[in-house]
Amino acid sequence: QTRKKSNNAWLTKREDGTKKDPAKVPDSKLLRGNIVAILNKITPQNFKDLSVQILQLGIDNMDKLEVAVEIIFEKAVLEPLYSQTYANLCKIMGAIKFPEEQNAKVSPFRKTLLNRCQKEFFREKSDGDKLNKKMDELQARTDLAENEKQAQMEELLFQSSKFKRRMLGNINFIGELFNLGMLSSKIILSQCIGNLLAKRAQGKLDDEVVECLAKLFSTVGLKLENECNDGLMKRAFEKSFGDFKELGSNSNYAYRIRFMIQDVVELRDNNWVPRRIVSGPQRIDGIHREHAKEEQEELQKMEAAVASSCRESKSRADLPDKRGAPRYSRFSAPYSRNETPQRFGYSICTMQDSDDGY
Repeated sequence: QTRKKSNNAWLTKREDGTKKDPAKVPDSKLLRGNIVAILNKITPQNFKDLSVQILQLGIDNMDKLEVAVEIIFEKAVLEPLYSQTYANLCKIMGAIKFPEEQNAKVSPFRKTLLNRCQKEFFREKSDGDKLNKKMDELQARTDLAENEKQAQMEELLFQSSKFKRRMLGNINFIGELFNLGMLSSKIILSQCIGNLLAKRAQGKLDDEVVECLAKLFSTVGLKLENECNDGLMKRAFEKSFGDFKELGSNSNYAYRIRFMIQDVVELRDNNWVPRRIVSGPQRIDGIHREHAKEEQEELQKMEAAVASSCRESKSRADLPDKRGAPRYSRFSAPYSRNETPQRFGYSICTMQDSDDGY
């Protein structure tokens, strides 16, 4: 007996035609898939071409714009090595304007993006406080078995590591947006640095907050200090950096955190020029140039080492021995056939040619 097929039976995507006919796929879902596919392939080498492809996807209303902002923001937060690339993409997409907002001073993309960054920044503060409170409550509980308590603590620690990665990624992305002129120095000083240092008066700051401050100062320090040239802004910057510097003398922090603060202080003393360049995404031709430069430097070192060794050998050969006679080597002329050098206190006579060859 065959079973009857229901009119509303469950079908896979390929069977109901959504994969074959893009017209049946919702616009937001289709746009999300296209943006994710482009961003997964984006590199400094093909950045220009792929950014044009994103602009040609037809983002013509706020719903599509919010989808694009959310995808780019999540990629930038979870992939901090590419945050500069995503910030450059946001700079280009800031030119998107809708017909009804042609005269707006701030582009809708920039406004939506900054609101998303601000929402994530303040949400992280509340989520961090809640997570710390849960961990303290779990430590104080005595009604749980040891293995169950350990399992719950491991889950909270995993959530804490995810929270830390998102927090640092968001701060890094905000700093890259500021370097491209999409944020003002007042917002960085008052909203970002000011809020991170706000709990300093209440006691010890969390390690994650100090790491965010160090990352933010390292990213925006040069441009921020140059823009804070008037009296009020300069005093605000000096006070904020002074408060951050004082955290390094707090023995309650781990050595890793204190050394991180010291690195930022030394970075400013060196005019914000890092001692070592952090490697990031590069163009293929740039990688080839660096490889050729390294090979050339290695070849020059080898040639210099060989030349130095030859000079040292020749200088040792030219020095006299204990009795004042010159030292003979492959760099000096050999003995003549009739010459009898005196060495080691006895004669070393050369063989005379004989008729029989002996």
